[in-house]
Amino acid sequence: MRKTLFLLLSITAVFCNAQGNPDEQVFDQIYSPSKKENLSTEAYEVFRTNKFLDFKDKETLIEKIDESVFKKIDLNNYFSVKKDWKEIEKETIASFEKSKNAEYSFLDNTMTEIRTEYGSYDVRKEIKTVYNSKCFVLLYEKKYFVGSDYNRTESIINVYDAENRVIKITKRTEYPKKTENTESIITVKYENGTVNIVSKNGSMHCEFIRNENPSEHVSKLSPNEIVAYFSYALMQQKMAAAEEHCTQQMAQKVKSVLLPFPNITRIKSLGGTGSFGEQVKIKENWEITYDNKKERYNAVFRLIKQKNGWKIDEFGLTK
Repeated sequence: MRKTLFLLLSITAVFCNAQGNPDEQVFDQIYSPSKKENLSTEAYEVFRTNKFLDFKDKETLIEKIDESVFKKIDLNNYFSVKKDWKEIEKETIASFEKSKNAEYSFLDNTMTEIRTEYGSYDVRKEIKTVYNSKCFVLLYEKKYFVGSDYNRTESIINVYDAENRVIKITKRTEYPKKTENTESIITVKYENGTVNIVSKNGSMHCEFIRNENPSEHVSKLSPNEIVAYFSYALMQQKMAAAEEHCTQQMAQKVKSVLLPFPNITRIKSLGGTGSFGEQVKIKENWEITYDNKKERYNAVFRLIKQKNGWKIDEFGLTK
């Protein structure tokens, strides 16, 4: 049985990697990203590693390859939900939201998170993430096991400058047979507001256009997604985030609606109905957990379309 599992893993790896063998050229013909597309993906990895702080107060990102514009990205509408840059900048390993399904240890101003994920075919993944004091990822390591047998380790090692901007990303895949190991490196330089990225795929020059007159963030979320994000923000007791999804008028009323429900720890949607048009009305059945008790309520929403996306204009809870 175990040999069969390794065979399945090997077949999957061949399908995903699609490198080299004549039989795999069929997959290459379906889709194989170009070096330029890979560079654009690597640029995204750099900015994600920086927690996207490079985008703060910027309106446009221009990706250039060989002095030609490859992509122009509108950063005003890049995220579905507006980023709270102040909160991201303030984050530390002390304020980091800990998972109940992980173990944490602290050493020399770093925090290590260890958790386990389980998959099909008896696959187990042991995941270790090491953060610096400002919650930037230093190491992300994932070890794969099939049953009790070790399969491989995938890791990402990040090196930062004094401003917590990543300057080197090293990706490794290590196997029991060391001859099969792979490694790739991305190097990054920051000069006068630009970011230069170099890898085996070539080099990319990223330029930012500053947002001198910040335009209002335009939400791309659907009404149902707005309600889901709103309820999640309430459950996390992040009132400012919840108010982001409301009209100005409704944002001033949210706290009063929630006064009878102190210390909400969980909101579970049990289904609902909706009518859609120029205005959207959604009614959901909620099971709310607060102060160690559970109660069911009807959550009623009316949403309207504004120039910055769908917003909750009315919200109420009834028995």
